[in-house]
Amino acid sequence: MDIPRLRASWTTVAERGDEVPLWFYATLFLLRPSLRDLFPVSLASQRKRFVFGLGQIVTHVDDLDAAVPYLRGLGRAHREAGVRPEHYPLVGQALLATLEHFLGERWTPELAADWTSAYAVVAEVMTNAEVRGRGRQTVLLPPPDTGTGPQHGLTADRVRARPFRRAPWHRRGFDRGDVHDFQRRLADELATRDREAARLRAEVARLRARDASDGVPTVDEQAVALLTRAQLLAEEILTSAETRRRRLAAQAHRQAEAAAHAAGEAYRAAMGSRCTVQGEEMERRLAWTRTYSHALGMPLRVAEAAFRMRETG
Repeated sequence: MDIPRLRASWTTVAERGDEVPLWFYATLFLLRPSLRDLFPVSLASQRKRFVFGLGQIVTHVDDLDAAVPYLRGLGRAHREAGVRPEHYPLVGQALLATLEHFLGERWTPELAADWTSAYAVVAEVMTNAEVRGRGRQTVLLPPPDTGTGPQHGLTADRVRARPFRRAPWHRRGFDRGDVHDFQRRLADELATRDREAARLRAEVARLRARDASDGVPTVDEQAVALLTRAQLLAEEILTSAETRRRRLAAQAHRQAEAAAHAAGEAYRAAMGSRCTVQGEEMERRLAWTRTYSHALGMPLRVAEAAFRMRETG
């Protein structure tokens, strides 16, 4: 994997700003429309998280010790949102299609192989966290272009064969049985890690060798562009509706405050010396709640909740 080349390509793509996640999500939803149900109507916040997350991954692509905890957290978050392991290949296809769209002629087979290798590792770590939850992970993630075995000094055979001498009679030593149990557990974990590393390398090689047209669904760029415009229009409508809601709520609040003030004045004028603080507050509260409820067409109990929030806020 050529890391400088991969980072340079992401820098170029990221300059297009919000167009990139818009194109990615439109492509993803056209590949699998049912995935749209996992997201809110407005994707504005989600698009920012996507760009930030991908930037983090690219930044730490050569430092897996730093990247793996972040990716595991992403995997758990995606699991809680309803993402399943079978969705990850679709996400990878949408990502590669998005990069190809924005890079144009700069999207070469070598660069495609770089991104395919990087995504294979990312998807594996996230899927691993997705399946195993918050438990301890034992996956070794070697560089994709390494095919020479484990990248650590310890091996299962070396751990099993390591002799432990008994402690001198005047010193307190470890129990030999405990030491052997520890050796066995460590050797088993190393063996598991090495098998997982070999499986990852084989998966990366498979993805590199796979023909892009081998039964993989494709999407039309015109359809993607149309869906991005529809998404932006929907968000514009939502923003306009939210602005109107806030304006109406502020207007209703002013009317309710005026009604409450008038009710307090009327109570004091009617009750004279018999006026009490509690009685005046009750009149003000009733007037505020009725006015706010009528202005916004909401049930009284909802207006009552708004009044309590007004008091605490």
